[in-house]
Amino acid sequence: MAREQLGICAEANLHGSYLLCTVLDGQEAVMRYKLARILQLVERLSEHFSEAMLTAVVGISHHYWDNLYPWQRPANFQTWPDLSSEHVSVSFTMADLLIQVRSDRQDVNYIALQQIYQLIHGHVEVLDQLSGFRYLDGRQLTGFVDAPLNPRGPLKRKVALIDAKVCPIFAGGSYVFFYRWLLDHKVWSQLSTQQQEAIMGYAKLDAKPGLASGHEHSHLGCWEAAHAEGGLILQQNMAYATLQLQGAISLNFTADSSALTTYWQQRFAVHADRIADPLLDFCQLDLAAAFFVPSLSFLEAAARGDFRAP
Repeated sequence: MAREQLGICAEANLHGSYLLCTVLDGQEAVMRYKLARILQLVERLSEHFSEAMLTAVVGISHHYWDNLYPWQRPANFQTWPDLSSEHVSVSFTMADLLIQVRSDRQDVNYIALQQIYQLIHGHVEVLDQLSGFRYLDGRQLTGFVDAPLNPRGPLKRKVALIDAKVCPIFAGGSYVFFYRWLLDHKVWSQLSTQQQEAIMGYAKLDAKPGLASGHEHSHLGCWEAAHAEGGLILQQNMAYATLQLQGAISLNFTADSSALTTYWQQRFAVHADRIADPLLDFCQLDLAAAFFVPSLSFLEAAARGDFRAP
């Protein structure tokens, strides 16, 4: 039975750390070995710091996958669709690897990142190192409860992880869209609570869905429409902030790559009969990229050389 990367369906943590890396030329063989070692390393640290609830996720980008694992490609593994318009822009990153570390202790994240970097130093170039945090009682920096429609309990695994009956070789894997979104906090904070709730589609205090006219065109309404069309995803979001920038770092996981496209087409109103997510009027999507998160079983088998190109 495939062993999935535990960071995919893990419960929310207090701290998140993210590395976006490019792999240096000619390092494919050694990186096949070291990607499996990263997760083994984190498992050992998780046992040592058991109270920290440490987990990790290692993803390989759409454009780099064939360099690393040329013998097999996840079905319909696609790049992030170009949904930019005159109203909303998306900035992409050319990172080959995404490494996420989350725990309830910032010092444990630091220890894990240091050991991961020591393991892959000399084989990769780090493009970005980002940090996220849990804000208040699980809210966005908009002040609203984050992702109220997120799958919970056993449904998380069903939504996020590929079933062995669908694709045995990639069982336990997951498609993921990674992105950072930056909030125009100054403009957002000038809106009244009533105006913000109309945009979000649910109450700021307790996240109860709004019943007002036009709810279907709210941020929550876009989620509901995407879910109705098969765009069911698992979101992992953490607040991101510096003195100058405010927003979030988000990972959207799914067992079906088309669900990601459906979800984002709905939010960007690709179809003429749709209204774009009004929250996007206050956001810029930054550092976006598509990755695949293979199971630990797949990574370990590839490291051993168990797979061969046909």
